[in-house]
Amino acid sequence: MTAELTSRDPKTVQVLERALKILSFIASKRQPVSLHEIAVSIELHPSTVHRLLWNLADHGYAERDQSGCWRLGFIYLEYGHLVRDRLDVREKALPLMQVLYEKTGETINLSMRHGDSMMYIEHVYAPQTGVRLARQVGAMAPLHCTSGGKLFLAEMPPEEISAYIARTKLQGRTENSIKTAEKLIVALSRVRELGWADDIEELEPGIQCIGAPVRDGQGQIVAAITIISASSMQRKPEWTRHLLSASAAVSASMGWLGTKN
Repeated sequence: MTAELTSRDPKTVQVLERALKILSFIASKRQPVSLHEIAVSIELHPSTVHRLLWNLADHGYAERDQSGCWRLGFIYLEYGHLVRDRLDVREKALPLMQVLYEKTGETINLSMRHGDSMMYIEHVYAPQTGVRLARQVGAMAPLHCTSGGKLFLAEMPPEEISAYIARTKLQGRTENSIKTAEKLIVALSRVRELGWADDIEELEPGIQCIGAPVRDGQGQIVAAITIISASSMQRKPEWTRHLLSASAAVSASMGWLGTKN
């Protein structure tokens, strides 16, 4: 499973199917299961199952206990927390996103960090804008090209920001995208000062966004709420106030009652 194989390779598909069958069988049992049980259940030779199990274990997907039986690996706890957090944020944010849409008349997005990108997990679409500005749920965008991503970057320690710059090379999407470390540092300093972020045609021509952070009970940023509009439209001063009010309300529902300097 560590070999670099393309998705079109029949062997890759076969290996993945077998690995998924193994994981599905283990997940269906309350107690750890033996290699023999797995092999019999999915009708594979024990040596094949043995090899796949150890490959899965190498990546944290399966774990062998002291008796030699197998159970799901701890990586699923991490994945479970991620899924739970996304569902929890979405559930709490959606009603307030609707209120924000009613106050501004603009499309509202909810996004979360996923590695070096922002992933859009919900939106309230404003049909009267005439342009479908909402990002599709599941769509990704570079952190430094989005208002939401800048919020996350602004709270990273300097060494993490430097590592992000090194990994991504600050590749841009438009002429307005931030493409140098110097400009990014200045932009993030402004975000920290204001408590909110914006992007003016930095991800897509003709579109501007302003975003505010959503925090969990410990004050950690977990998501961003953004107002999206056509860049040809003048941003109304009250939008920022409404946005910060909405993000604060969602954060409070997540257990955050303090202030972040």
